[in-house]
Amino acid sequence: MIEAMGIEGTVAADTAQRAAIHRALGDVHRLEIVDALRLSDQPPSRLAELTGLGSNLVAFHLGVLEAAGVVERGPSQGDARRRYVRLCSAALRVLAPATRLAADDVLFVCTANSARSQLAAALWRTRTGCPARSAGQEPAAEVHPLARATAARHGLQFGDARPQGYDEVTHAPDLVVSVCDRAHEAGPPFAVPMLHWSVSDPVGGGPAAFEAAYDELTERIEVLAASRQGAA
Repeated sequence: MIEAMGIEGTVAADTAQRAAIHRALGDVHRLEIVDALRLSDQPPSRLAELTGLGSNLVAFHLGVLEAAGVVERGPSQGDARRRYVRLCSAALRVLAPATRLAADDVLFVCTANSARSQLAAALWRTRTGCPARSAGQEPAAEVHPLARATAARHGLQFGDARPQGYDEVTHAPDLVVSVCDRAHEAGPPFAVPMLHWSVSDPVGGGPAAFEAAYDELTERIEVLAASRQGAA
């Protein structure tokens, strides 16, 4: 009986959260904001540009969405004056995939190309069977040992991967995804569509931080993969 009550309580809580999300989305402007965040994190100023709303209205709608557990806001790890808005995990599970993208060959970038972008590229290859590369603005000397350990624990193949700079990317990808605020704010030098994921840097945080980065990248890769043209 206790176990059954626990299951019922979990289901009820999940249903209540889904209902709150759907209520928050019952406004055209909030839907526009969510659409702008489906695949890429954005600063509030960019959301104002994309929706045509003033900064005060964007702030109001973000408050409603945040209270419903649809979005969350956090400071940049590059320029602390910046803030990024992102969809919460619960909202990603409720919302349908975004508009289809023509994205098979994806380049994932971060500052050192030693952890987040390496994990993201391996996840993309595993999830889609499509090519993926990674590069960094200031490549480190080696892939971080904890990134390799995390990859191995989850059955990802790094092989002889090593950090590389942008100048080693010999042909243009279909899409660039920055997984690091500093790399995003510096502006990757590629004339292709770009997305940004504000993923916390696990370096210096120990195994748990790398596991958290892996979990977030896995969820985001799943959403991006589901948005590919021709995705199953």
